[in-house]
Amino acid sequence: MITFDTDLWTYLKTQKDRPIVLYGTGDGADKIIKVLEEHGLKVSGIFASPGFVRDRKFHDIQVESFEDCYERYGKDMIVLMCFGSSRDDVLDYVDEISSKCEFYAPDVPVYGENLFDNEFCEKHKGEMEIVRGMLKDELSRKTYDCIISARLTGNMAYLRLCEVSQEEADSILPQERDGLFVDLGAYDGDTVMRYASRMSGLTGTVAVEPDKRNMRKLQENTRLINNIEYVQAFISDTEGTADVEKNIGRGTSLDKEGDNEVQTVTIDGLVKGRKAALIKFDVEGAEAAAIAGGAETIKTSKPLMNIACYHRSEDIFELPLKVLKLNPEYKVYMRHTPSIPAWDTVFYFC
Repeated sequence: MITFDTDLWTYLKTQKDRPIVLYGTGDGADKIIKVLEEHGLKVSGIFASPGFVRDRKFHDIQVESFEDCYERYGKDMIVLMCFGSSRDDVLDYVDEISSKCEFYAPDVPVYGENLFDNEFCEKHKGEMEIVRGMLKDELSRKTYDCIISARLTGNMAYLRLCEVSQEEADSILPQERDGLFVDLGAYDGDTVMRYASRMSGLTGTVAVEPDKRNMRKLQENTRLINNIEYVQAFISDTEGTADVEKNIGRGTSLDKEGDNEVQTVTIDGLVKGRKAALIKFDVEGAEAAAIAGGAETIKTSKPLMNIACYHRSEDIFELPLKVLKLNPEYKVYMRHTPSIPAWDTVFYFC
């Protein structure tokens, strides 16, 4: 049975006399400040990474260095990380900060409005327990429990208990499979190259990436890959067009409204009846829509699948339930590779 820790926001309300200091600015900080304000909490300071401190304000608060904040507040301050990273230098810096004061990596949804707090977890406990019971090995179940705890509490220790290397995570997938590799969210080609070198039997690759700049990098980095098709479009559950903001990038999804019309494609439309060997989903919150748009492929080809499950709070239970409804023959695993907060968490379907 799944049990839930006290969520970070409830804990912070018991510490309201202590200074809360944010590490980082931008969209993540905006979301965290909003949640803090909803709980009657305020921010006492903001600092940036070394090399990014300059004369600027964020929410009318001067952005400083960690050293400046620490000199003023000392060990009494509580630091909240406002962005995600898997870079070794950032993770090392986080370890340095957390050795000096209380440090948390809050979970605020990358997309959607559902906050991963105690109320959300209690509401969806039944679905979470169903998914946990479907997981096929002990590490998957341990990972599931740790990710829930990390997202609730912001405590990085839970992530360290379950993290594995990318190589170990991918070892779940068979190394030989005939058919197409469909890379949804191909970015700069990193996963195209990773799986092209790891798997034999692939007959071709379909690389989908909506951003023009990333597409140029993708094409340059994968120019030696045979039989690759490049598709500059957003993945969805329907083919056609959608409106997004003009300044699209790696973190853009169809959630956003705007006046820039873009193409949308589906997995079934991309595959066109061919056999799919492997599909990787990392599509900024559009994973559920992508699954719906690949229903026929999932039913008939039963491709291996690697699906990111950290963009929306509900992904941790909604995505596997959607897949297994289409094809109950899948075995489901979960793995988390090093990152803060609980990003880079993936369901594998075999």
